[in-house]
Amino acid sequence: MGMFRGTYLQWMKLRLPWRKDVYMGTDLDGNLYFERLVDTYRSRRHVIYRKDLALSEYSDKVIPIQWQAWMRHTRHRIPTLDDLNQDIQRQEQIADNVQKLAAKEARLPISPEDTTKHAYTRQPQFQKSTPGESFQPENWAPAATSSASGNKTGSTKKRHNP
Repeated sequence: MGMFRGTYLQWMKLRLPWRKDVYMGTDLDGNLYFERLVDTYRSRRHVIYRKDLALSEYSDKVIPIQWQAWMRHTRHRIPTLDDLNQDIQRQEQIADNVQKLAAKEARLPISPEDTTKHAYTRQPQFQKSTPGESFQPENWAPAATSSASGNKTGSTKKRHNP
């Protein structure tokens, strides 16, 4: 089956006058990528997924970033299987480095001097407090003000209306 599939895909790569879609390549998951020459200016590119996915599962994360760039016309060269394998190795190396760094940070105590030097590494933990927890009222009396009636104590006379 592998030899027949390879021969079939090589035949699909031929740009024949009656063929609308031309096979351009495949990724490591077996998705097939095609190009349709609609205009002399720009072609249409699409993918045929190897797996049948639910409609909600189709997203950009299903296909590799190199093929996404090719489909959006930001990458002119078709990604090869070597490019995809190198990217997987790079991602594994980054994951290993992250684990090593996390283990190293777990062993080192963090002092307050380190947080002031590199504020971006550790963010201070703020605790929410309600205003009523630490509020202590004080004795308060309004200051004496002078008014137009000459009352300097700030008190007002109450009127009784019978």
